[in-house]
Amino acid sequence: MTPVGKVRGFEMFGVIERAKGQATSEAFQRTWKQYAVDGVYRFLADEKLFVGARYNRAQGGLVGVTGDAGARRYELSGGWFITPSVMAKAEYLNQTYFGYPANSIRHGGQFKGMMLEGVIAF
Repeated sequence: MTPVGKVRGFEMFGVIERAKGQATSEAFQRTWKQYAVDGVYRFLADEKLFVGARYNRAQGGLVGVTGDAGARRYELSGGWFITPSVMAKAEYLNQTYFGYPANSIRHGGQFKGMMLEGVIAF
């Protein structure tokens, strides 16, 4: 399910997903869920500038792991549509992993930082 809405310069997007499955060698199905919400406000000069925020969480069962494991991510962004097909964007994000066992590379993992992006659409 992907709810979408726009009022004046404000846009809101959402994602609600659920997936179930298992490997042929497994006796029980595992479930993964993802939730996300993304808000963008476009303003000035025919909505060429924007600011935005996003929250995303994905979690579910893994083979050999008791309880759910997953990741959560927060983002703040701003950008400029230089032309209708060229965009510049800056983002700050914070992503953390949870529920992974101590021997997993994702145990206690996190990423915090800035991203600078240039996009050309054709």
